[in-house]
Amino acid sequence: MAGYEHALFLLLLLAFLLRDQENRHKSSLYFVVGGLLLVLLPPVISIKVPWSLILALVLPWILWQSALNWLNIKWKFPGREISLWIITAICLGLITVFIGDLPLLRGTFFGIVAASMFWQMSSRGEISNPLEVIGPLTLVFLLVETSIPLGEPRLYFGSLFSGAGVGIVLAVISIALIKKVPPKYEGWILLGQVYLAYWIALTLKTSPIAALLISVIVFVEFHYTQPEGNEAPITPARLDKRLPFFILLVLFIFTAWQIHQPVSLIQWFEVFLGLCIGLLVAIIGQRIGVPRFEHLSSNWRSALKLGIFLFGILLLWPRGSELGLLLIWVALGLAVFLPVLSAILLAALRDLSTQRNEKYMDDF
Repeated sequence: MAGYEHALFLLLLLAFLLRDQENRHKSSLYFVVGGLLLVLLPPVISIKVPWSLILALVLPWILWQSALNWLNIKWKFPGREISLWIITAICLGLITVFIGDLPLLRGTFFGIVAASMFWQMSSRGEISNPLEVIGPLTLVFLLVETSIPLGEPRLYFGSLFSGAGVGIVLAVISIALIKKVPPKYEGWILLGQVYLAYWIALTLKTSPIAALLISVIVFVEFHYTQPEGNEAPITPARLDKRLPFFILLVLFIFTAWQIHQPVSLIQWFEVFLGLCIGLLVAIIGQRIGVPRFEHLSSNWRSALKLGIFLFGILLLWPRGSELGLLLIWVALGLAVFLPVLSAILLAALRDLSTQRNEKYMDDF
């Protein structure tokens, strides 16, 4: 794995480990901090890590979390929150442009991704909004689909629809299978479907992200929707389940141990300014009544998580030009497009299900 991919993968793990930690994982926060500080030290022993295997095992799980959150996405939120998010993105981007000497477009890209993931860190519930999902999804696109055929965009959009087809087929098979097994195996079948959708799409060189996302949408809509057209309660699989949480925590510490990020005085100044901006955003958010920031004054752990994340992303963000400028903006555009597509598809599936039930009642 190239240096920038290593850094992006570490940031993705950091964000998902910090988000939604339960009380039983209090000590894990200190392990995350310790792992993050390991990047400042050169590894004593360099180990060749099978990155392709790690990505194939970890990214489907992370995408699963995002896909389930998108099913409960909240598209309407106060205008003051959008304004604060834009200000946050601009300020974080300007730090890297004027202090870190990043080109303007790359600094703007960083600001958008960092603000989105900062919003994700401050989320308190299961319901997400678009501002907090585009950041982590952009990182996933950059990790998985860096071979986007920019010269032939039709081929890539074709792979999106092909991946969606793979996801739909696997969802239908899973729904048929789940009717023949005890309910306690439902979660395992869905998890197996998620990994198969990702791996099969990757093997067929279609979009694994589209395959996984669409497979979850179809499965949840057609399996959990009641015959009357009402939705059954959907409980997204949380990342803080004991076994997967600690597996990812160990993986984070190990990968942080294998990366060495020399830090200049300029970068420390960037980190300081970033933490100041994060503090100001949280204070302003409380003053103007943005719900996600109202609990920070009484919950120091939540405030600490935001600070740790800002420290990590400013420290680890790749500053080179390994990623093409066009590629990073295409990845961001796709990260914005996919949640919209999932919402449209989900609405269409609901209409189809309603029409099917009405026809059934008429025939009856």
